[in-house]
Amino acid sequence: MSAVNRLPAIEPHLPMLMGMIFGRLRERLAEEAPELRPSQLRVLEWLPPEGLTISELAECAEMTTQGCGQFVRQLAALGMVEVAVADHDARARRVVITPRGREAVARATAVLRACDEEWAERVGAERYRVFREVLGEVALG
Repeated sequence: MSAVNRLPAIEPHLPMLMGMIFGRLRERLAEEAPELRPSQLRVLEWLPPEGLTISELAECAEMTTQGCGQFVRQLAALGMVEVAVADHDARARRVVITPRGREAVARATAVLRACDEEWAERVGAERYRVFREVLGEVALG
């Protein structure tokens, strides 16, 4: 039985490269911070201490309100967020991160920080700094 070639048949484009990196991150997070999936982390990372409504959170995370609501229900079942009626509108729900959620985000953030440090060591601190700067300009600009 032959081994599968883990290199793409074409010149990797940026989304392909990003997907490969995300795959490695998912594996590492599953090993070192297994209580939180990356998709759940994406939602939790947007929550300020005072919380947000599900609609506001969905807008921040660039997802549908319905999809965000599903993640919020999962996170509430895990004890990582609390959901209550919003003060300004009885129809809206305010989502607030719990201490357990903050702890999970901190653990996942430590894994991501370690990845950053390893990558900077691999390619050189200055090259990695410039890479992060350019990526930030493209992503946030």
